Amino acid sequence: MSDKKVFRVMVVDDDQDILDLLAYNLEKEGFKVKTLSDSQKTLSLAKEFRPDLIILDIMMPAPNGIELCRQLRGLDGFENTYIFFLTARSESYYMQAALDTGGDDFIEKVVGLRALTHKVSNVLTKQFVIRKRIPKLALGPIKLNRYKSSVKIGKREVSLNKPEFELLFFFLQNPGKSISADTLLHTIWGSEIYLVELSVEAYMNNLIKKIGKHIIEQQHDNQFVLNIPSA
Repeated sequence: MSDKKVFRVMVVDDDQDILDLLAYNLEKEGFKVKTLSDSQKTLSLAKEFRPDLIILDIMMPAPNGIELCRQLRGLDGFENTYIFFLTARSESYYMQAALDTGGDDFIEKVVGLRALTHKVSNVLTKQFVIRKRIPKLALGPIKLNRYKSSVKIGKREVSLNKPEFELLFFFLQNPGKSISADTLLHTIWGSEIYLVELSVEAYMNNLIKKIGKHIIEQQHDNQFVLNIPSA
């Protein structure tokens, strides 16, 4: 008899087609899924179901996803539950509001529901950490600030573009783990649609040049690992 943990995922969206597609894809990955189209019942279902991860649509009849996230973070036991936002809105202020109220990640519906399934699987079953609501990270001599988009290594300021910044942020949350370029693509950005305009390998090579090979090491089979540096 298998004692493998079955992770629970709860999805709240007022579009039944989205709910059906997500439930189908997530259940194929082995997750136990509960869906809900009435956002007013979110808190009661969350307390009953105790999900490991919650997916919220932003633009729903009151309460919307932003308000729901704020309410969920106020419940006992939900302080560290993963909350992902799925939305058709791409404006930066929606993304910032989602993170400021306690969301861990934000993915646009145009990127695709299968992409979201990849993210959920990487976080729950492969145990990769992605919590973009955390504004500041520090590891050894490295200090990163999401609000200022700034990075310092010791006293040295390091200028990174947005993809390089997101890569370093992810590595700082997953030190010592060997991570493939494919995993980086699916966990940070979520979809193969970026492959034409985004080369993860190229961004990784540039990042390594800027921060040093002693901090991020490129291993065989296109794996990368953040070595925990000393201060």
